[in-house]
Amino acid sequence: MLLPVTSRTRVRRSGISPLHLAAERNHDDVLEALLDARFDVNTPLAPERARLYEDRRSSALYFAVVNNNVYATELLLEHGADPNRDVISPLLVAIRHGCLRTMQLLLDHGANIDAYIATHPTAFPATIMFAMKCLSLLKFLMDLGCDGEPCFSCLYGNGPHPPAPQSSSRFNDQPAADKEPGVVQVGGVRRRRRGARLGGVARGRARGRRRVRFCEFVSAPEVSRWAGPIIDVLLDYVGNVQLCSRLKEHIDSFEDWAVIKEKAGSHFSLPD
Repeated sequence: MLLPVTSRTRVRRSGISPLHLAAERNHDDVLEALLDARFDVNTPLAPERARLYEDRRSSALYFAVVNNNVYATELLLEHGADPNRDVISPLLVAIRHGCLRTMQLLLDHGANIDAYIATHPTAFPATIMFAMKCLSLLKFLMDLGCDGEPCFSCLYGNGPHPPAPQSSSRFNDQPAADKEPGVVQVGGVRRRRRGARLGGVARGRARGRRRVRFCEFVSAPEVSRWAGPIIDVLLDYVGNVQLCSRLKEHIDSFEDWAVIKEKAGSHFSLPD
């Protein structure tokens, strides 16, 4: 009843599409009706609305993936949703959820398997970073062609490394709506608590950060215990690489990881 009398111009001026609301609230039947009525599947949230979310989401697809709604995700993708429009790739959210079906859907429709996060710069793909604690997911991504070479690019090589930045652990924070600091739900819309830092400010500061390298990231206490198995998996998918002294130190730190040295072979040998 509402569709024939709804002004598309006014909808655009509102800064939010009904597709966003249907996806956010898991109203699949409403989503179907709106798509049949040819609402633009890639209409972004207006900047002032996107700022209500710490992850700066903008697409209806992102809402569907955050909700782990596989059907809505597939429906939006089949109608032309672009999986590479958000600040944080929906693929990274799907990896966080561990949903292989959603990951495969996104990749089949052109999601960048080597996605990075501009606001949290790393020298290696964020897809690898998000999959580190689940080796089966990491192998899944590497099998599909994720680029592991940047993980072994290090400025310091076999020389001494400076102390790893303590903020490396910040990348383990889930970029999903239910983890947003300083944001509360009010009448179906998330609003920022008074005094909470706006995403735009956070983004501005992020531009000045240098990229965190793989060897630095795996030095974080909550990641270091996984370093050996992660390096082991990545070595299966890269060519002739050399391990820097910090990665070598990680492998030496556990006797059970000695087998990685044997498999690494020439990978593990570094010139003096």
